[in-house]
Amino acid sequence: MKNTFLMPSLFVLVAVGCGHGQRGLQGQNSEVLYSAEHGAESKTRWLTDSDFESWGEYQAYLRNEILKRMDNQILKESFLQEMYIRNVVRISNDELFVLIPFNLHSLDCGAPDCYSTDVSFSFKLGNTLRFPEILAFQEHEHGCVPQETTLSGHFQKIENTEQYLIYHSEEHKRTLVLLNNPLRRTAAYYFRNAERDTLSGQNLFEIIENYSDDEPQDLELLRSWVLTTPEYSLFLP
Repeated sequence: MKNTFLMPSLFVLVAVGCGHGQRGLQGQNSEVLYSAEHGAESKTRWLTDSDFESWGEYQAYLRNEILKRMDNQILKESFLQEMYIRNVVRISNDELFVLIPFNLHSLDCGAPDCYSTDVSFSFKLGNTLRFPEILAFQEHEHGCVPQETTLSGHFQKIENTEQYLIYHSEEHKRTLVLLNNPLRRTAAYYFRNAERDTLSGQNLFEIIENYSDDEPQDLELLRSWVLTTPEYSLFLP
């Protein structure tokens, strides 16, 4: 088996049912210190979900609090902001490491599968974030699979805009899509059995929206639970 780098997992995978309602994971009543604008109470009082009118407002608050506590200013203001918040991006000795566990292999209710297809890559981080034209990557599938597999190859950058980035591996028929907009419900998609011209900025979101597990097709769409869950309390430092 070829070597693959592994980053320490700083999050806990929690199986989530289809309907989390207005409060999300019940019993996960994470607390965050009041911000300075809350006055004298800021040193003694903690905010919880009960302090907010809606669950969504509470999650937005948590996201802002997590972002304020992140160290690297380049990533905080970059295309990878959401991945940085969710702990799939790490920096070591001026090198950026990304490991995305794609553990949603079907469009079910969203609970992570018992196996994962991890995609990892790294590149030098300078004064600004610049994605390389050619990107070495590794794919590691493990868990409840008949046989653990690892492959390595190179992505070529196909398209790069402020909203999305598309990488493709002709050798392995893989396409990696990274998104800058958290309103897209995730920050990354991974396609297997994809040709170079299968996905582009013109049809990307149409293919994603119309994709169905019920229709036989060669194209396989993978998502990551850690990039999909709306529960920001899981990423508190």
